Amino acid sequence: MSSRGMTQAQIEARRRELERKQEESRRRKVKQQTTALAQAIERTQRTLAESGTAAWVQEEITEIMAVVNKAKDTPASGDIDAVFNELNVQQAKLSNLSETSSQRQDASQREQWMAESAVIGLKLELEARLEDIERTEALDQVNTLIRRTKDLSTTVQKGQITGLQQQIAELRQSALEIHEEDMKRAVDETLRREILTALMKTMRDLGFAVGKPTIDKETGGVVMIGRLPSNRSIRFEVNLDGQMEFDMNGFLERKCADHLDEVLGILEANFNIATGPVQHNWKNPDKISKGSKGFPSGGNTRTMGGGQS
Repeated sequence: MSSRGMTQAQIEARRRELERKQEESRRRKVKQQTTALAQAIERTQRTLAESGTAAWVQEEITEIMAVVNKAKDTPASGDIDAVFNELNVQQAKLSNLSETSSQRQDASQREQWMAESAVIGLKLELEARLEDIERTEALDQVNTLIRRTKDLSTTVQKGQITGLQQQIAELRQSALEIHEEDMKRAVDETLRREILTALMKTMRDLGFAVGKPTIDKETGGVVMIGRLPSNRSIRFEVNLDGQMEFDMNGFLERKCADHLDEVLGILEANFNIATGPVQHNWKNPDKISKGSKGFPSGGNTRTMGGGQS
């Protein structure tokens, strides 16, 4: 019985030894397969890099190469089976990277084209606004924005499109604000011309000789002076916002007020120009300055303060 037991023990020991050697051999084979696969992946990675394809899938390649390096460092006695399986997964990913790269290149090209088109569209939009703008100052401002779109186009052609939509929105908003201000100023100027035309006709009807309107360089207001044969005069200054200042010379106090009321009454009766409250600043001996404001009916009427001496 004891002899038989010893034989069985020897057999079991031999079995374990054979199994161990078999496992070692298998592991060495898996290691060889792992090494070969890692080398194949490295060759493919170099091909992708040389063709320029890798630039569009750099993140994926970095992850794959991390697994390759791990596989190369793992000995046959280590967790070689898991590493080999993981390496096969990465090989499958690598085989799809060429297509992924092409798709991304196409998407990038579409994004680039859309960015360039957006800048061209903005430039055309700004150029169209030029046709509706009247003032030279506003034209210069919009032309400055158009030059900025040319700089923006150069930047986009270099592939730098980050923040592009915000820049386009800002330029578009600036152009809109310039256009709106220009329209407002144009309306104000039209109203001022109407007021000046009415003033000129009224004073001439009252016997005043009216000179050519001039611009006051300090205030920007339009000045119109009417003189009577007696050399008495009324000076009107009309600002862009419609405020009128009156300066009357050579009139006695009551006569001064009477003449002024007559002028303002005709403006309102004949031209529908309503004035605000008049403030008299009597000057020694017989000169006054008054302020009022008026627009034709339907305009944007605002009451202004008194004039200055």
